[in-house]
Amino acid sequence: MKKIVAFVIIAALVLAAFTVLAGNVKAESSETIVLTYSRYIAPSTSTLASAPGDLIVVGELQNIGPNIIENMTVQGTAIGANGQTLAVTTSIAFVYYMAPGQRAPFYLDFTAQSSQTQDLTWIPSVSQVVFTFPSVVHANTRQYSDAKVVHEINYTDNSGLYVIRGIVENDGGLVDQNPWVVTTFYNASGSVIGLNYTNFLTDTLSPNGGVPFYATPVDNDTQLTSQIVSYAFQVDSLTLTNSSTSSPTSTPTSSGSASPAGQIPILPIVIVVVLVAVALVALMLFRSRRKPLPPPPPTE
Repeated sequence: MKKIVAFVIIAALVLAAFTVLAGNVKAESSETIVLTYSRYIAPSTSTLASAPGDLIVVGELQNIGPNIIENMTVQGTAIGANGQTLAVTTSIAFVYYMAPGQRAPFYLDFTAQSSQTQDLTWIPSVSQVVFTFPSVVHANTRQYSDAKVVHEINYTDNSGLYVIRGIVENDGGLVDQNPWVVTTFYNASGSVIGLNYTNFLTDTLSPNGGVPFYATPVDNDTQLTSQIVSYAFQVDSLTLTNSSTSSPTSTPTSSGSASPAGQIPILPIVIVVVLVAVALVALMLFRSRRKPLPPPPPTE
């Protein structure tokens, strides 16, 4: 009977945890789509690939749902002509939060270790890449969206590589914390062929303030430069705003696995609470099975 009671208590705690997490509901995979992608072999001058010779896939995804989403993890599966899986790799899109309609680039590095053969001999056999989104959840906040790129210019430098220089201006009323710029590059057909992400440009960007930035595609070479005909920017930052107080930017964002500053990690807290409750229940069951202690000795 006590085991049944303990099970009921644990089940109730788990249900309560899911109730607390209702604000971060897992999104449907259909809310995110890949618009375009292209693939190439990582050159010897690669600045982002693990090693020269890797198969690199760059692309752009879009939030086509009605909600702000976060945690855009992209998994790519390289498929052979006969439908066999050749390699699988996972990365995170260059965005923290994605408002409805917003776009963001991603970069997948298919290394030798990501393949069935543990080498790169399979690369010529790739016929397509299939994408899935293992981690996408709804959110109620988004990045501050009033920092914009202005006065940008593009040119080819002395080494024949494509370069963009510009200024990020804060047109809003909040101080923008640690802004950075992600740039997506397109070819004549509108397909993504490259991306760039800057470091933090400054610690704080006050209203009406500006800060310069520089961008050239990662893994850039003269062949890539010759294909670029347009680009789009996304200015991201560690400043968050409520979803009802700021509108999304119209252009397509570097992200890591770390959570943005200012957010309380609800999931770890819930897990700790559940584990503590389980430990208490186990302790009660253990104590109920022990023989009662003898009464204390009489005092003189």
